[in-house]
Amino acid sequence: MISIEKYTPLQHDQACALSVFDEQLAYTVSDIGEMLSCVTSDEIPHLIIQDGQVVGFFVMDLGYADHYDFSPKNAIGVRALLVDHRFQGQGIAKKALYQLADYTKRQFPTFDSLYLTVNCRNIAAYQCYLKSGFEDTGQLYYGGPVGPQHIMKCELEQ
Repeated sequence: MISIEKYTPLQHDQACALSVFDEQLAYTVSDIGEMLSCVTSDEIPHLIIQDGQVVGFFVMDLGYADHYDFSPKNAIGVRALLVDHRFQGQGIAKKALYQLADYTKRQFPTFDSLYLTVNCRNIAAYQCYLKSGFEDTGQLYYGGPVGPQHIMKCELEQ
C-alpha cells in the first residue's frame, strides 16, 4: 500500500538514505538531508511510504506563487519529487500522485491547484505526471538549472 505522510524527524535517516540513479541527479535534489536543513516555513517535506517503508520524498511549497510568476496565488508547488532508485518502475510515483489531489484538499483546503515543473528531457517523469492527473499548461519555465521545464498543473476540485 502506498501513502503520503508529512515528514517527521523520526524518519530522518530513512529519508536521507533515498537516492536516484546518477543520470537522474540533474532533475531532482541530490542531498535530502541538506534540503531538509534549509526548508522554510512555507515548505513542507513529505514522504511516500510503501508498506511502512520510506520510498520517496517531495516538498509541498505553500509559497510557490511568491517565487514563480506562472503560479497563481492559490496554488501549492510540488518540488523535488523522487522515488528511491531501488523502488522505481513499480508504479509508486503514479500511485502517490493519484492520491496527491485528495490529500492536498484535506490537508490544505484553501488551495485550488497544484503546480510543478519537470525538465523537458525527463520524459519518464513528464509521462508519469500526465498519467496521474497533471496537465501541461503549454508554457515553459526557463529558470531551471538544466534547461527548459514544462509547467504542469492539477486542479483541486472543491
